[in-house]
Amino acid sequence: MADSAGDDPPARSDLEILLRTAGFGDSSVNHDVPAVAARLPGLAQVVGVTVAGPVIMNAVGVHDDPVSVGGPIRADSHRIALRLNPSRLSSTLLSDPAANVPPTLRLFDHRGNTAHATYLTENSDRLAFEALALDGGGAGLDGSGSDSSAQNSAGPQRVSTTASRGDDQVAQLDAILTDGGGARLASLPHLDCRRTVRLETRAVIAALEHAARLGLTVTFATAAPGCMQMRQDRLDGAREHRGQMVLAAGSTRVMVNFDLVGECWVTWPHGVWGRTGSLEIYNRRGECALVVTQTGAQAPAVAQAWEHLTTDLAG
Repeated sequence: MADSAGDDPPARSDLEILLRTAGFGDSSVNHDVPAVAARLPGLAQVVGVTVAGPVIMNAVGVHDDPVSVGGPIRADSHRIALRLNPSRLSSTLLSDPAANVPPTLRLFDHRGNTAHATYLTENSDRLAFEALALDGGGAGLDGSGSDSSAQNSAGPQRVSTTASRGDDQVAQLDAILTDGGGARLASLPHLDCRRTVRLETRAVIAALEHAARLGLTVTFATAAPGCMQMRQDRLDGAREHRGQMVLAAGSTRVMVNFDLVGECWVTWPHGVWGRTGSLEIYNRRGECALVVTQTGAQAPAVAQAWEHLTTDLAG
């Protein structure tokens, strides 16, 4: 049966599908991703959503200034933190299609699929959104090489994509942002850190449930191509049923479909307190979808409790 697209070829990406959807035709497309992302904090309170294969993360709050590869780790309980690799992002789309659908700003990866979506709420700055739709310009990202045009044209930045003995948390996150974590995953079995161990999914589920019972502060990093959404907060709850797990931390929710998970590892990159246990969850294509760890200066008792939990996992 013919549709409104006529003889147009089938849409091959999220962006193409949206632009062919009724009500989205007048949406604003901008290819200067760093410039648009730099203005996210001006939208005030929003809902930030990142979908990474088997993992979905959503958080309510105000965007922090996004950082690019090589920039500092930013994660707290109040702001939505994005860590971006502009070389793997292609465009943004600002849309306000209907009264029953909130105005939305989407970031698309290099294939045109959604890497991150920001939904406006009643507490958002609607004027800032409309101004962004009109001009879409702004400052670049905070981090190494913050000039937006240089980042888009320079291609992938030089980041070690494998894990090493001197691995730190910045290198860990940037390796995942650079190629999805495939090279890092391939290197994990060859590390000389004996506590770097592949885990059964049931062990990871049990560990996260135990962390919630202890009320530990953790950092979530959900990684879509080119975009990592981070949040640090007290883990209030963790519930799993038939492979579907929901993690609650303040105004953040992380949903994990363990039936679609390929591998889970506990790794030990260097953090504020030295080597810090980190749970890395990969999809079936060998891409890292979620990291659960601790970042920044935690209270000694909280850091020790996390270390004990992850050390027990390593055996």
